[in-house]
Amino acid sequence: MPDDTQGAVAEAEIVNDTDDLETLDTAFVRQPFGLMFWTAIGWLALIVFLAIFASWLPFDDPNRINPGNRLQGIFSDGNILGTDSLGRDNLSRLAHGARISVVISLTSVTVGVLIGGIIGTTIAYYGGRLEKMVMAFVNMMFAFPGLILLLAVVAMVGASLQSLTVTISVLSIPLYIRFSRGSTLAFISLDYIAADKMLGARDRRIIFRSLLPNVLATLVTFGLLALGGVIVAEGTLAYLGFSVPVPQATWGRMIADGKPQLDETLQPTLIPATVMFLTILSIHLVGDRVRRSFDVREARI
Repeated sequence: MPDDTQGAVAEAEIVNDTDDLETLDTAFVRQPFGLMFWTAIGWLALIVFLAIFASWLPFDDPNRINPGNRLQGIFSDGNILGTDSLGRDNLSRLAHGARISVVISLTSVTVGVLIGGIIGTTIAYYGGRLEKMVMAFVNMMFAFPGLILLLAVVAMVGASLQSLTVTISVLSIPLYIRFSRGSTLAFISLDYIAADKMLGARDRRIIFRSLLPNVLATLVTFGLLALGGVIVAEGTLAYLGFSVPVPQATWGRMIADGKPQLDETLQPTLIPATVMFLTILSIHLVGDRVRRSFDVREARI
């Protein structure tokens, strides 16, 4: 091949590599997020705000019973979202229930990303018997139905915000171990890992400085999508009566409390169900958009 042709091919390869790096670096800048993304961000920001400041906002006591004010409609007697069958303010209970969902979901995802990411990256790097033992345990955990296992553990340790948060966090770790292991196996084959080994870098440095930051980037995106699943799990436990003690408000318990009144009105059940639906939908919209922003192939579109 003539020298000019070889030089042109090499230059084209360099340009293509540079384009890939620029695509990754400027994916957020090049692609507008769109109205749906910012609407979802706004809704999630509202939920987090209510969860943090519910006790300081001018809401009624979420547990104050007022039988004479039961099943009031929206915008009636100062109750923006009406009241439930015991006359408790729906908006106040939604705000205080948001705190339960936010604490449990964010804590479990954070624990899963950090602990599961470190374990998964480590076993994938070393491989061998350690990897087989850990993955055998992970597969055994996945063999049990998730909800049944969660119900059994909560029934044994008791229902409280602390025990529920710890239980869901621990049970979520195997999922992140499997995901981080798969990501690490893909990164290990790259040239920069081989270069680190040739230069005599220690295993600890390769794991924590070269592999883990890249794995955590993918895990965070996965964790955003997993937030919705945790909210559903807590709502299911609350609906079945295995969440935080009564009368503390949760979205799942509000749905369960409204079930006996379905013949009279849909409001006590429909309002918390709608809030939960919009929250989970917003989480998935944001998570999916973040994932696509870091995907080179989709970022080119």
